[in-house]
Amino acid sequence: MNDNSSSLTELAQLLTDNSIGLDRLTPRPRGNRLPQEQRDRIQQALAGIESSGPVPPDVIYGNGCYAVGRFADAVEVYQEVLQKSPRDTNARFNVGLAYLRQRQPSQAVAEFSALLNLDPAIPEAWYQRGNANDDLGESELALTDYGQAFRLNPDYLQAYYNRGILLARLNRHQEAIADFDRVIDLHPSLSNAHLNRGASLDELGTHQAAIEAYTEAIRFNPENANAFFNRARTHYYLENIQETIADYSDAIKLAPEDAEAFNNRGLAFDAAGDYRRAVDDYAQAMELRPGFAEALSNRGAALEALNDLKGALSDYQDALDLAPGFAAAHYNAARLHAKNGELERCLGHLEQAVTLEPGLKDEAARDDNLGWVIKLRRLRDDRGGPTVGL
Repeated sequence: MNDNSSSLTELAQLLTDNSIGLDRLTPRPRGNRLPQEQRDRIQQALAGIESSGPVPPDVIYGNGCYAVGRFADAVEVYQEVLQKSPRDTNARFNVGLAYLRQRQPSQAVAEFSALLNLDPAIPEAWYQRGNANDDLGESELALTDYGQAFRLNPDYLQAYYNRGILLARLNRHQEAIADFDRVIDLHPSLSNAHLNRGASLDELGTHQAAIEAYTEAIRFNPENANAFFNRARTHYYLENIQETIADYSDAIKLAPEDAEAFNNRGLAFDAAGDYRRAVDDYAQAMELRPGFAEALSNRGAALEALNDLKGALSDYQDALDLAPGFAAAHYNAARLHAKNGELERCLGHLEQAVTLEPGLKDEAARDDNLGWVIKLRRLRDDRGGPTVGL
């Protein structure tokens, strides 16, 4: 019988060299993939083991399968180990991780719970069970698990970070900021911690502080497109139009496929009165995302400002064909029909807009083009005509 011990030794060295772990796995940060060259070498070592006869149930072999994304194979190996040694905490932890990577959070929760019954002092198990509970939508259970993880390890950066993300998703932004502050204390140059802190500050209405947080995110990672995007959006809210354009331009350089960034820069050009550039940006947004109804409606508004009323109306109608419940497109079409003196068409769109978004009624009453239409309709209603919802 062939001996696979030399291949197993080679695999063990590769796992050590790449900080994957010989017993309990050390998960790589999300988005931080194992270099392809190292994956290939691990694959070769696995092939050597598999070609040398029956593969023994061994955590090292399971970890090799896990490292190259063979999660089902890894689960099978770890379960074989656990059949022989049910109290093997390393195999129990690793099978939980493999289930997580297979997007089987219920099984992951079961494995991490079994592990914590054996040894409740493993912060990584609490953290990973928190991730699995989060995947299941069990937010409160996830928050509890993350909290237990950093009670056992007060410097557990990932637990603070993930709890901050979850708290922000639950609109508990003050608590989220506190967690991101702790992350930044532990790792001051972590760009995305500043980014997420800024997003929560924005949600709390502290926009200048949010801009400062996004600026820190950019300082630590000048290629953080999301930080430029978020800072641009906040500048737009604060009516800092030139800063908005500059930030969206940087975001587009870093992420040239981002349709939303083109659409939003178009809005900024629109606000600056540069309608030609706005039209170009909306067109690019639609090219990147066919069916982008908002960009179509926005281009219609820019064309209207350029006095291309036919093109504007066509865009509004196309936007409504894509999204019949798009209140802004109904409103814009109503305004343009009013400009053209087309009362019935105007009213049809205006009634739809107000039904979809009641706040538009007051805006319409103040609009130079729509105000007279509403007054005229009320006069007709007072004379016994059919009632409408305006």
